[in-house]
Amino acid sequence: MKNTLLLSAASLIAGSLFSQTVIRHPDGSYYKQCTSFSISRPLREIAKEYPVTGRKDGVYKQAADNDAHRRFPYQILKHRDGAEKTITDSIVQKAQGTTATEGTIVSVDGQSSSQGYVPYDPNGMVGPNNYVQAINSDYQVFDKSGTALTPSFALSHLFPGSTDDGDPVVMYDKFADRWVIEEFQSDNNGNETEMQFAVSTTPDPTGTYYIYDFTPDANDFADYPKFSIWSDGYYETCNCQNQKVVVYQRAKMITGDPTAGFIVIPSIYMPAGSGGGFWCPQTLYADGTLPPYGSPEYLFDFTSASWGGNFTDKIRIYKITTDWTNKTGAIALSDSLTTQPSNCIFTGGQQDIDQPGNPNSLDALDGFFSYRIPYLRWGTYNAAVMCNPVNVGTGSTIVSGLRWYELRQDATSNVWSIYQQGTYAPNDGVSRWNPSIAMDQNGSIGLAYSVSDPTSVYPGIRYTGRRKCDPLGTMSLTEGIGVAGSSAFTQASRWGDYANTTVDPSDGVTFWHTNMYVAAGGYLSTRIFSFKVPICTSGTGIATLTNNQVTLNAFQSGDELSIKAKNLPTNSTMILTLYDVQGKYISGKTVMPTANALQTTISTSGIAKGLYFVRLGNNDFQRVLKVIIQ
Repeated sequence: MKNTLLLSAASLIAGSLFSQTVIRHPDGSYYKQCTSFSISRPLREIAKEYPVTGRKDGVYKQAADNDAHRRFPYQILKHRDGAEKTITDSIVQKAQGTTATEGTIVSVDGQSSSQGYVPYDPNGMVGPNNYVQAINSDYQVFDKSGTALTPSFALSHLFPGSTDDGDPVVMYDKFADRWVIEEFQSDNNGNETEMQFAVSTTPDPTGTYYIYDFTPDANDFADYPKFSIWSDGYYETCNCQNQKVVVYQRAKMITGDPTAGFIVIPSIYMPAGSGGGFWCPQTLYADGTLPPYGSPEYLFDFTSASWGGNFTDKIRIYKITTDWTNKTGAIALSDSLTTQPSNCIFTGGQQDIDQPGNPNSLDALDGFFSYRIPYLRWGTYNAAVMCNPVNVGTGSTIVSGLRWYELRQDATSNVWSIYQQGTYAPNDGVSRWNPSIAMDQNGSIGLAYSVSDPTSVYPGIRYTGRRKCDPLGTMSLTEGIGVAGSSAFTQASRWGDYANTTVDPSDGVTFWHTNMYVAAGGYLSTRIFSFKVPICTSGTGIATLTNNQVTLNAFQSGDELSIKAKNLPTNSTMILTLYDVQGKYISGKTVMPTANALQTTISTSGIAKGLYFVRLGNNDFQRVLKVIIQ
């Protein structure tokens, strides 16, 4: 029985719309409409009707995707000529920071796969009132105290005809105040060619969802799909046989338009000489504010001289342009940034990270940037943060550390540069891998990751971070424990695949993270926790932040939007901007705080009713506030 209720009006409208031909262009890009559309029952009802109670006891099985055997060949290819190089990483941070962490705020167990899939692919996001987590292939909604609002349930009950093939991704689109769930689906030949999307019809993640089914490329396995939010679409990259970027029509999807489509942009971003195999670059994920509508999206990957051959140490940046009027898109190499050398050689398979007292090692998930690459717009520059595991061991001993970067783009010239980079690898023999990084609206960075070592540290989760005022290239926080592992995992070597660090849109400074760990008895589990990076207590490099209790409020009175802010970190000049859900600029002004506070107005005359955003900030600070204009 299908568990999604088709509303009659939507079905009648949509029924005649799904036979459109593909619009193909000479450059190889093409547009295609969704293949089906429906509206679900309230998710809270579905979850209540079809709850799951946790992992099948004693059962683990390979996730439905085949990325394991696709990842393995590329690892071998990086070693194929025997010419890999011994690399000295000169920027290793060998000691933890000295700034005390304030500890976790919320820390609760998440889901365990009801179908026993390994790896779990845990990911999730925080919204104004909720945290939502997805794993292979289950889904659950929590409030921000960690209390479950729905039972965990299989996504097959949300997506019509789904067989829960896996790799679900959760996004909270704060610019539209909507929740987005994605999962891939196999066709009749077993190829994961279909992408299923659920977009909430309201801000409530337990309510109804618009359900879309897309088929970007027949007979192409869309392995390891990664998604990001941009002003003109939801962008997807993947470890695909036919290398491409797919842009889904966000503007229509958030309104439940059954004619929503997508644009496929062919690309050749595999490094020259790699010979194929696993490769999944990442696009920018708008975190602070949306870029102005029409701004190009960017895609990032890296190569390492340690791989031998003709590889060099660099980050490659591609510019993506999408044209919804002509339904076409293009991608081209934009820049290449030389990085400090790092050793990116692991085993070439999945036996990388040792566990105490167990010969079964875990996959380092190396060779590509981890999910996500958050992007924040400041004043004269834009920032992006990214990370990946690197080998800091000696000889044949593998110890994974974390290479991380902050890139900046000049807001006038659009030129990218490396602002800072570091390798976080305290000299304690502990491997740190499967990371996820984010930047808060104070400009501080949070980094959370898996940990394990051969003798005493079972697979668990830790975190660190840096304040914007700290010396460049260092993680200044003393390492915090998200959750300690209690035993080794003996059933499989695959690990994580996904983890996610996101920033609470309510305050702009609370980091939330989800990842895998091993509980007592070898029980594979997931954790959800939150933490903050302490504020700067000196004026080194930026204006002093005296607390994280900045308040920004807005209310409409007639044809004016009144803006009030208190506890600002500085009395320096700030820019106040009003923009819509597509990132389109509506109006703005320069404001000067007095006594760390301000009060001003923006005219709403002639502005259509709807959802808008107010941004207040400069190069060192920003806050973003959702407003409804009546």
